[in-house]
Amino acid sequence: MAGISKYYRKAEEVQQAITMFWQWFIDNEHRFRGLEKNDSDQALSFLEELIAQMQPFNPYLKALAGPDNNDNYELIITSDGDIALFSKVEELVSAAPAVPNWVFTAHKPALGFEGISIDLYGLQFTADTTSFYPIVQENYPDEVSIVITHNGYNKELDEHFQAGGMIYLENGLGEVNTATKIDNYETGPVPPAGEGIEIIPITKLSEYLNWREKEFVEKYESVPAERPDTYHLLEAEDKDGKKILLTVNMECRYWDKKPAYSWLLQVNINYTGDETGFPLEEQLIALQTLEEEIFTLLPGDRTILAGNKTYDNCKNIYFYVSEYKTTAALLNQYVESKETQYEILFFIRRDKYWRTMEQYFNLPIED
Repeated sequence: MAGISKYYRKAEEVQQAITMFWQWFIDNEHRFRGLEKNDSDQALSFLEELIAQMQPFNPYLKALAGPDNNDNYELIITSDGDIALFSKVEELVSAAPAVPNWVFTAHKPALGFEGISIDLYGLQFTADTTSFYPIVQENYPDEVSIVITHNGYNKELDEHFQAGGMIYLENGLGEVNTATKIDNYETGPVPPAGEGIEIIPITKLSEYLNWREKEFVEKYESVPAERPDTYHLLEAEDKDGKKILLTVNMECRYWDKKPAYSWLLQVNINYTGDETGFPLEEQLIALQTLEEEIFTLLPGDRTILAGNKTYDNCKNIYFYVSEYKTTAALLNQYVESKETQYEILFFIRRDKYWRTMEQYFNLPIED
């Protein structure tokens, strides 16, 4: 989740942070190249120092470094799959100077599954031990859901298989593909032959995901010009007497074009309200102003405001957009440069059928 309004800076300060990071790298990169191959403790210490140097630019980015296959060294800047921060990774890497013996990469790259091995918790993930099969849900046919199988799977160790499997996917597919092309992921055993489930080699996963994404894009490439905008209001209280204020775009409930706006942008604005967590009158006005500013900022032909919830010292705003890259760049720029007493956080993820909104669409909301 990107949340950096509390790190308010002027535009020139952001640029200064970029310049200072790369100057530090130029001055210190020789320390990493001078390490012995097996000196993992010193390598980790250097990376921790490097990550600390990135924090004035963005406090959530991480880094990996090591020799590549061309007698150079590679520095990979990553957001660990956080889609909201992809644009910040790319902004920093695009500003990298030319440094002898170094290659700079935005996001963990795709290595392919042939020849790579991930060893975690005593488990080995390779093309020999791992395969996959898709799950097709009748009510959500466009969602990409997969089960990663392992020939040594043990249900009691599912968390270990989940963690190792995700690292294996990120290495094989790359960080961006893993974060944007898989809607649901789980791990499990290789199904018995009699169940009629086709097991697919893990080396075919990239090809499968590209095919599914191509089909989805072609199906919804014409973004509807008419967008639902009929909003309903609900006021309620929870079991502890805390007030809940909801605004929901109920016209979207049965709208069959929702997948054309498949990216959920959720903005959370934190405030300190009254004793029940509800905003004071002036806070309500300020929160509404922030929502309107963000809505105006986003491309009108690619954005739908699905609703919002004000409750327990937080206002959640739900937008759905047709693409994430422009959205993320605009929101990062906005929250970085917005001088406000409120903390603004946001995240972006694929939600093709607006499942996040189902809990609100089913409420008895009146006009």
